[in-house]
Amino acid sequence: MASAGTAQGSPAVATSPTAAQRRICACNCRPEASGRGNGINGVSGIVQPVRLAVGGRRSVGWRREVRSGEMARLGVACVAASGMPDAILFDCDGVLVDTEKDGHRVAFNKTFEQKGLQHEWGVELYGKLLETGGGKERMTKYFTVCYWLLDRNHHAEERTQLVKELHKLKTDTFMTMIESGAMPLRPGVKRLIEEAIGSGITVAVCSTSNERAVSTIVRVMLGPQVAEKMRVFAGDVVEKKKPSPDIYQLAAQELGVDPQRCVVVEDSKIGLQAAKAAGMRCVVTKSSYTQNEDFGNADAVFDCIGDTPQDGFSLQDLAFEDSGGLKVSS
Repeated sequence: MASAGTAQGSPAVATSPTAAQRRICACNCRPEASGRGNGINGVSGIVQPVRLAVGGRRSVGWRREVRSGEMARLGVACVAASGMPDAILFDCDGVLVDTEKDGHRVAFNKTFEQKGLQHEWGVELYGKLLETGGGKERMTKYFTVCYWLLDRNHHAEERTQLVKELHKLKTDTFMTMIESGAMPLRPGVKRLIEEAIGSGITVAVCSTSNERAVSTIVRVMLGPQVAEKMRVFAGDVVEKKKPSPDIYQLAAQELGVDPQRCVVVEDSKIGLQAAKAAGMRCVVTKSSYTQNEDFGNADAVFDCIGDTPQDGFSLQDLAFEDSGGLKVSS
């Protein structure tokens, strides 16, 4: 394979596409090393070497040439040509499931009771605590700033260990609630995710919550077939939680997508801030705790995704306009 530094006019030898070269494919079909593409919705095609301009020089990339009439016959549109995003990234709590008030809050309170701690997070108080991203971080702030359970005279390691122990118990309680089906998906979540997967668009979850809990929500509530295709980036996979953009930057890097071609679905101000700081477009679906938050710089704001597009928005509404904005914003 010729490198990006190959001089114009020099012969280039075409070999099987590497992982980086597979991302060049305009149809997002991720061709296999054999030289054939998996295609969109099972549409196959031949991967052809083509000359690409890279930094003013010429190199060899890969492009899939779909068999004549195949895409049109199946009614499948090329993702890039249609202006659709390369990836749609979903927050979990408040977006996939409205878990905070009747899920996480209840699980925290059951954990405190189990450990003999005389603390209970009411609905209003928990809304304030949600300004801090991450369950362990939330407990640390509450106990050290509000109630001094974690005495500052204690060693930092002791405080950290107690929070970890409480958080593990809380996660176990929350997992039991998920497995029981006590919390339904929010309207339209399954519809939008399945439409995106069917259109060849990468989908993933980016959350500050525990990875085990998020993965269980995806597996139990969206089903194993979706779980196989939906990457989860969650918990302590990054050091800084939202509103830091780290989780979204990591997802873009790992998925091999351009942040500017990603659309994030969030429900909170700190999630919106994280998405925007990562250079991504963001659509907000307000949840029970975020109804009155300031979403002035969101690309669009809805009450929910909606069981039908008329109730909220469609996959096509997330297409990019020529101006770079989203169709749903215009």
